[in-house]
Amino acid sequence: MRIARMVSAVHGTLLECDIPTKVFILHLNDEQIPSERFVIQDLDETHLLVQPHKIEMVRGEVKKFQEKSQYVPER
Repeated sequence: MRIARMVSAVHGTLLECDIPTKVFILHLNDEQIPSERFVIQDLDETHLLVQPHKIEMVRGEVKKFQEKSQYVPER
């Protein structure tokens, strides 16, 4: 007798980034309360599967992080 198991599919957005940005995104995710976390799966060193409705928030936070950590020489 074989028991069939249902496959559970999850809708997500594939996010590709460099390693430091990925570490920052994972840090953002860990700061959220469990019900608000947005990373579905950490796929490899440069890819994350993220909840689609949170992607704009992630992009905004990454942009702020990059602007804050980028050196701009004075003229």
